[in-house]
Amino acid sequence: SMTAASITTNVMLGTALLGATAGTIGAFAVLRRRALVGDMLSHAALPGVCIAFLIMQSRNFIGLSLGALVSGLVGILVIAILTRWTRTKEDAAIGIVLSTWFGAGMVLLSVAQRQTTGYPAGLKSYLLGEAAGIGRHDVQVIAVVALACLAIVTVLYKEFKLLSFDSDFAIAQGWPALALDLAMMGTLAIVTIVGLPICGVI
Repeated sequence: SMTAASITTNVMLGTALLGATAGTIGAFAVLRRRALVGDMLSHAALPGVCIAFLIMQSRNFIGLSLGALVSGLVGILVIAILTRWTRTKEDAAIGIVLSTWFGAGMVLLSVAQRQTTGYPAGLKSYLLGEAAGIGRHDVQVIAVVALACLAIVTVLYKEFKLLSFDSDFAIAQGWPALALDLAMMGTLAIVTIVGLPICGVI
């Protein structure tokens, strides 16, 4: 049927765009030894999704994604504070934030579940992923995000490559290493958050 063909097209376009973008920025994350950050972001996004839903009372893709992004960025901030001001190592700080935020997200998810519109609104897809639930509007949002992220990687490719393979040399040459690192991790965060409804937190 036409509906089945439309769903198939949306799934193919959405997952292809997401896969291409995640693969591109993910390579830099691996080179920077930040692969766990993507995992942390997806888990840390769950409470943000639930809080955004409880506020809006609807499954608005952009609204839930913004809630997830804010929650994930707060998680990154907590990791930075833990590693800067305590003796906690980065991998341990990531583990602390990942488990704490995910636990809080599960509690908030159970609160949302008690509301009549909780699970029918599609929150479950953020937990387990649901590629078949991608709509035309979702594909358009993913396409815009994918193009923006790929444009950032294209423009800053030389700088990202230098930072990934020799950050000390980049700093010595006067490159803004912190700003570049934030741009790289910010791009990773956006791709991770946008991919949550498709791939799921778990």
